[in-house]
Formats: sequence, structure tokens, C-alpha cells
Amino acid sequence: MNIDEEDVLEFKELTDFKADCMVLKEDVVVQKFLVDGASYFFQFYFDENEEFKFKKSLAESLGVHIRDIAIVGSGKLGFSIKPDKDNNRLYQFKGFDHDFGKDPIEKKSDLDVAIVSSKLFDEQLVSLYDHTDSYMNTVFSGSAKNQFSKYVLKGWIRPDMLPDDYVISPSIKKVQLELCEEYGRDVNIGIYKSWYYFENYHRNNVQTLSLNLIA
Repeated sequence: MNIDEEDVLEFKELTDFKADCMVLKEDVVVQKFLVDGASYFFQFYFDENEEFKFKKSLAESLGVHIRDIAIVGSGKLGFSIKPDKDNNRLYQFKGFDHDFGKDPIEKKSDLDVAIVSSKLFDEQLVSLYDHTDSYMNTVFSGSAKNQFSKYVLKGWIRPDMLPDDYVISPSIKKVQLELCEEYGRDVNIGIYKSWYYFENYHRNNVQTLSLNLIA
């Protein structure tokens, strides 16, 4: 697929996403675009079989069901639905690998993966509790401690908000490094307590985004 064809397809997918955000309920948008369907990265860089292999490898390494793995972010949609860092009311909908495509010096887009597993979530919380001496002795960068607590209450352990001196479980770290090497880009693994937390987090984001599309 050449660049022009890819740009047209990304534009169509973004147009469809925006149109559905305007008419569908937020939970339906989340289920349709984030829970269901093939992922952009594998569909256009590889094939659906490669996505199955990716998820199967994760599932077997972490001891979870393959249905408990969801690819999110621009790797899933083909564009980012994060608001601008400096203006949380501005959505640029940057395409996957947008910055790298403009300048090869820039970093390629990450692959963001959600593992929805109560067992893994609880195991990591116990490990963090022990590691931080009942949360009394922690090493966080900047405001990460408050951010970490906020996201745990949202049922999500974010890897970028863990204590600086904490090493996530060897099984997760091992499979993460293997996938990074195989696909030539960073692979981020977040752990959700349940699908309730996963869907509610993304539903709230879609709701905010939809309101900004109307404005």
C-alpha cells in the first residue's frame, strides 16, 4: 500500500469514527471501535493472523485468556484520540506513525495493549504494596504518585506511572521486551481490573471527545 492510499483510508476511518461519535452512545462506540474489530497496525502492516499470534503470545506468557487482551490507541484505530498536551479541548487525531512519517528521526508510534485481568491486577497491587512497604516508602517522578493513585482507583495500573525503582513482574517484562524487538517499536502493557473499568475509562474519553466535536 502506498502512502497516498494509506492516507485516504485513514481519513475514511477517522470520518466514520467521528460520525459514529455524533450519533451512537459512548459505550457502543467503545465496543465497536476499541473492543471489537481488527487493529490498524496489524491489518495494514501485517495481517489478521499476525494479530492473533501477537495476542496468543501475550496470553500464553501472562496466563490470561486471549479475549482478555485489547489493542488500544492509534495502533488500534489508525489515529490517536488523545487530546493535545497543552490544550485538552483540542483533538488533532494524528495518524499512526504520523511523526515518524514526517521525519524518520522521530520515534515510531507505540503499540498500546490492555490486559483485562482481575488476577494480574491484584497480583501487581500486592507486589507494589510489599515493594513500597505498605505505600510508605515510594520513589515516584514528579506528580506520578498522585497520578498512580488516581488511575488505580480507575481500575488501571499504568506502566508509565509506577514507582521509579519498581520492576514489573518478570513474565510481563520478558514478553514486553520480546515484542518490542520483534515489531521494532515500544509495546506498552497496561492492566485493567475488569472490562467494567476498561469500558468506563474509554467511554468517558469518547464522551469528552464527542462534546468537542459538537462545539
